[in-house]
Amino acid sequence: MKTYRAGSIRNVCFLSHGGVGKTTLLEAACFTAKATSKLGRIDNGSSIFDARPDEKERRMTISMHAGFCEWKEAKINILDCPGFLDFLGDARAALRVVETAVILVDAVDGIQVGTELVSTFLENDKAARLFFVNGCDKENVRFEKTLEALKNGYGNGVAPLVIPIGHGASFKGIVDLIAKEAYEYVRDGDGIGKKIDIPAGMTDEIETLRQALTESVAETDEALMNAYFDNGTLSDEELRKGLSKGVLEGTIFPVIAGCAVHNMGVDQLLTKLVNLCPSAESRTEVGVIAGTEEKKIPCTESSPTTAFVFKTVSEEHLGEINITRVFSGKLKTGVDMYNPTKGTSERIGNMFFLRGKERADTTEIVAGDIGGLLKLKDTHTNDTLVDKSANHRVSPTQLPEPLVAVAISAKEKGDEDKIGTGLTKLHEEDTSFSYKFHSDVHQGILSAMGDIQLDVILDNLKSRFKVEVEKKQPKISYRETITKSAKYIEYTHKKQSGGAGQYARVFIDLEPQARSGGYEFVDKIVGGVIDQSLRPSVDKGIQSKLTEGILAGYPIVDVRVLLVDGKMHPVDSKDIAFQIAGREVFKKAFEMCNPILLEPVVDLVITVPDEYTGDIMGDMSSRRGKIGGMNQTGKYQVITAKVPEAEVMTYSTTLRSMTQGRGFYTKKFSHYEQVPSEQAKRIIEHSKKETEAAA
Repeated sequence: MKTYRAGSIRNVCFLSHGGVGKTTLLEAACFTAKATSKLGRIDNGSSIFDARPDEKERRMTISMHAGFCEWKEAKINILDCPGFLDFLGDARAALRVVETAVILVDAVDGIQVGTELVSTFLENDKAARLFFVNGCDKENVRFEKTLEALKNGYGNGVAPLVIPIGHGASFKGIVDLIAKEAYEYVRDGDGIGKKIDIPAGMTDEIETLRQALTESVAETDEALMNAYFDNGTLSDEELRKGLSKGVLEGTIFPVIAGCAVHNMGVDQLLTKLVNLCPSAESRTEVGVIAGTEEKKIPCTESSPTTAFVFKTVSEEHLGEINITRVFSGKLKTGVDMYNPTKGTSERIGNMFFLRGKERADTTEIVAGDIGGLLKLKDTHTNDTLVDKSANHRVSPTQLPEPLVAVAISAKEKGDEDKIGTGLTKLHEEDTSFSYKFHSDVHQGILSAMGDIQLDVILDNLKSRFKVEVEKKQPKISYRETITKSAKYIEYTHKKQSGGAGQYARVFIDLEPQARSGGYEFVDKIVGGVIDQSLRPSVDKGIQSKLTEGILAGYPIVDVRVLLVDGKMHPVDSKDIAFQIAGREVFKKAFEMCNPILLEPVVDLVITVPDEYTGDIMGDMSSRRGKIGGMNQTGKYQVITAKVPEAEVMTYSTTLRSMTQGRGFYTKKFSHYEQVPSEQAKRIIEHSKKETEAAA
């Protein structure tokens, strides 16, 4: 296929609430541009994008899909992102590499929860924004009502570029407000509108909306404002120029209308993407040198090559495909590149452009373009590939902490290694979840953004890696510590019966450290009461007790042990004797120092519509939460709070219920603090019962 340069490349992602029609729109775009020979359908399983078995079964996009088409001498790369909230990590990854985000809005339901959420992502990202009102063929559609909702939600920068002709069953085409031309479509046709006369009765509406559009555009540029004042209007060319500038600067958000499922109005979307939206050439990425120094990377082929892997997928019988955006230079088959993230070299092998499950082979991917690299040996999501002479990397996509967790273990004995292997492979494809074996609670914890994502991961473990797991509620990673000191605590270990004897006598001081102070062992022995070679044995014995815990079996933290005195035997004193003495004297001293339990506390940032603020505040108080602050952002309140982790294990479900699905939150570990005495008592009793039952 033809090689396109950065100025002729448009990188776009489709975002929205689940079920609004992103994948259907991508199918329609590729068919309209004659990139595919038939219009694929999700409902009958013929889509070339939602082609994974689990996507067909669930009838939803689970993983980002890449597609491309050629339109009006430009190449449009399109990333189709999952709409379900559990999989929005892919939306973050897509926004990392595109210049334009097309946000789909349901023509009947308007701005839904997922649409609101992905829109908040754009506040901190560089992508321009364009709305596509989908489903104009549905009953009860009122385009003007949807347009009003968009303006209320996103401000006066919302600018309709087309309006539908008819609605519901009578929807048959659109009017282009810039050119003042009308187009009619054949339902389920080739997607190319036939020019017709503007229907009678629409003239006044067209003039009113075009005048409003002209005023919005004039405000983007002083020269255009002067031209508007002088002439009372703007030419079509001035209008397009101002629109392009406003879209690039994020002051104008164009609105297109159509129907993806019947392929109506999609050609207008493609044309506006080419004519008005920023090209790949407009992007200047920031590379990082030695972890701190920043370097600007212009999107030119003459610059050293910088390529960023933003998504890894795995295909049966093919292997791993690294979907990559080339920010500068070019990738060529057979060339060695350097991965500064891993410190390894990679030979570039097979490359292609992706269109769902279809692939178009290529020998190079130039600056600004997106393609797939096959079977790289040590390169995965968030890795950078650069020329060997370069020393910079692209910062990885920042993802929120997973919100829900489950403890998993293999159903069949001997399958434990399969779990680790399978989850490692799956994590290379989806970095938004995590898995770790927590030795303090003796559980493998799988954490994800929601229950659906957990189910998908476990289903893939079973279908792809042939391992089934048992699920349990995760235990909380409590900690044990002390609140006061004890001085000159003694323990003597003596064993004389049978075989070689053992003898060790030690004296310690035990002191609390500041929170997060960790463990410290201080050798205060003066003289030779204990040989220098045996003093580390005391430390080793104490550390073995730190991991086991004393109160309830949880790790002990934030203590300082001072070895102050001791005694040894010339024959019977040895390493094991002083290890045992260290363990026992520490336990004895610990129990004398008013021991307490600590619990993990997390930072919550909760974003909810104004009307739910009171309910959220009350609920936080009932969870022992401490409100840190509130901040108004548009029609949302952003509430920060510190809450014990034990109180928010199932908060995702609760918040969804309390806010009718319109609230969302992020969470990350903050610190440990003391568990209230009554709760600590229950935790300790429960731990003792578990220990007795296991004995």
